[in-house]
Order: sequence, then structure tokens, then C-alpha cells
Amino acid sequence: MQSKTHSYLLTFGHLCTDINQGALSAMLPFIITAYDFSYARASMLVLGCSIVSSVVQPLFGWLGDKLQHPWFMSLGIFLAGLGISMLGLFHTFTPLFICTMITGVGVAMFHPEGGRLANVVAGANKGEGIGNFAVGGNLGFAMGPLLVAMTFPFMGMKGALLFIIPAVVSALLLLSQVKRFVAYTAMEEKRIKQAHLVLHDDWREFWKVTAVNMLRSVITRSHLVFIPLYFVAVFSQSDAHGSLMITLFTFIGAFATYVGGRVADRIGFKNCIVICGALMTFSILGFFFARQSLWLAGLLMLCTSVFLNFAYSPVVALSQSYLPNHIGLASGISLGVVVSMGALAAPFLGAVGDVHGLPSVFLIISGVSALALLLSLFLRNDKAGKRER
Repeated sequence: MQSKTHSYLLTFGHLCTDINQGALSAMLPFIITAYDFSYARASMLVLGCSIVSSVVQPLFGWLGDKLQHPWFMSLGIFLAGLGISMLGLFHTFTPLFICTMITGVGVAMFHPEGGRLANVVAGANKGEGIGNFAVGGNLGFAMGPLLVAMTFPFMGMKGALLFIIPAVVSALLLLSQVKRFVAYTAMEEKRIKQAHLVLHDDWREFWKVTAVNMLRSVITRSHLVFIPLYFVAVFSQSDAHGSLMITLFTFIGAFATYVGGRVADRIGFKNCIVICGALMTFSILGFFFARQSLWLAGLLMLCTSVFLNFAYSPVVALSQSYLPNHIGLASGISLGVVVSMGALAAPFLGAVGDVHGLPSVFLIISGVSALALLLSLFLRNDKAGKRER
């Protein structure tokens, strides 16, 4: 029971970290209006956060494996919230850019240690533990824009100051449990020793599953960018309807993530990834052809969210299982770097959409999904890193 409590506490910490990333994109229209920035300059703020997080995150993962300091999470959450909240205090590009970089550092500090501890606290139920943890990130990305929409029309950029509140609350909660998290790590090390397990890192398999994960990240980020635009351009829906679609996509995905980890513990990580990959490919392809039916397109979009996120926890858990001696580093790459790298494909797909229309974007995404499915067939199955003496 106590392990479940700490698992959900890690989920809450993940939510309060990623709520800042979700909010940053939603703040851009207000930043453009308040500070008279161009679209390119405003977009640089998001890029600054993503690049810093991607570059620094593996370093914190490596340090977490060496030092195992749970307080990294508390400091990371605080910095993530601090950077976003300070956007309400400055009015020129340079200090605003520095603020987003601070958020990027905070995000980079939290994810590797949080992912490592989610694995440790889960015990034998790795899929469930990672599923709980991942749901926090999904909900954070979804709630960030909602909080911006609720506060910024009334408070303007000063509304950013409110984001320090969840950061401080969650940072203090996690800080109060540092000794307990250290104890979990000691228990896991003792369990491995008593079971006479020799842990071997399989870097080849890790990079294979990372390639699958990166392709999946392209699919995720592309949907977040193009789903609202698609329903407006193809089905002549309002901007509000387009925003509603992406909100549904995100919240359905959070539920699927929660359930997927539990199912994967029973049927196997690889099996879950392959089955969901096949179903996802067909649902994206069906979405491409469903241009005459708003309801069918909406249903297929939600199916894509389910299949995409159902396999998210197994992908991360499998990444960690391939590097049992470097779980923090594996977490940093699979939970952080891969997410940021997936966003780099959006401009290229946008250029395709400008020339050939938005439906062509989803045809390409279905091809990316098929490639991810093909690669997943060559993954070694679940507990690859463990060998009996």
C-alpha cells in the first residue's frame, strides 16, 4: 500500500513538472500580444526549453545512476515552475529566453530520477509503475493549456506567477519523502543480490527500442500540432472545436497510458508494443481516408490516441530493462530526449502540408507508424538484462 502511495506521489510530481511544458506553448499567443513578438521569436522560447532539456537530460540521468539523489526531483520541479512563473516578470526577449532555459533544466533534472524511482518503487510490476508515472506527464501537458486559458484572459502575463504554486507544493512533498525513496533503492538492490541476479546492459537493444520510441514521439507530437489544424481546414470546424479535439486526444491518452502498463505486465512489453503498433497504423491510415465523415474521423483519432498511449509505458519499461545498471540514463533518454526530438519533425511535416494539404501529413504519419511497427518486431523480449548466475 505504501509503495502505491509513493508511486502516485511520483505521478503528481510528474504532473507538476510537465504542466509547465504544456503551459509554455499555450502562452505564446499572449506573449506575442503582450510583447509584440514575431511568431518566430515567440517560438524560439519553446525551442530554448526543449533543446536545453534534451541536451542536459542524459547528464542528469548519468548522475542519478551514480549518486541516486531523490532530491534532484524536488529541485527539478521547483526550477521548472520558477522559470515559467518568471515569464510574468520580464518584457524583453533575452530574460524571457533565459527563463525558458531554466524550465528546461528543471524538466531535465526531474525526469531521469523520477523515472528511475518509478521503476524501483514498482517492484515486480514495472509496467504498472511506469504507467502511473507516465500518466502524470500526460495530464500535465493537458492541464497546462487549460490553466492558461482560465487565468491569462483575466490576469494577462501576470497569470504566469501562479505556476510557482504547484511547483512548490509538489517539490516539498517529494522532498519530505527522500529518506523513503532511498530506502526503496536499497530494498531493490537487496532483492537483486538475494536473487543472485547479474545485470547486464544491452546497449544494442536499448538503441533499437529508442528508435521505436523516437518514431512514436514523431507520431505523438505531430498529432498534437496538426489535429486542431486538420479539423479546422478539412471539416471547416471552429478553432474552439479544434482545441477540443486535442484536449480529448490528450485525456483519452492519459487513461490509455494508465491501463496499458497494467496490461503489459501480463501479456509482455514487446507483445503490447507490437499489437498496439499494428492497430495504430490502421487507425491513422483510416483517419487519412475518413475525410467525408467528421464523426468517423473523430472516432479514429481517439482510437489512435488509445493505441499510441497504451504502448507508452511498455516502451519506457523495456528501455529501462535493457539498461538495468543505468536506469536513470535510460529514463532520461526515453522520457525526455526522445520527446523533444520528436518535435523536430513538425516543421518538415508542416512544409508538406503547405504544399500538398494536411491529409498528406497523416499519410506520412501512417508510414512512420508502420516503420515503428516493423522495428518493434525485432526487439528482444522483456527481461533482456537479467541473467542467472
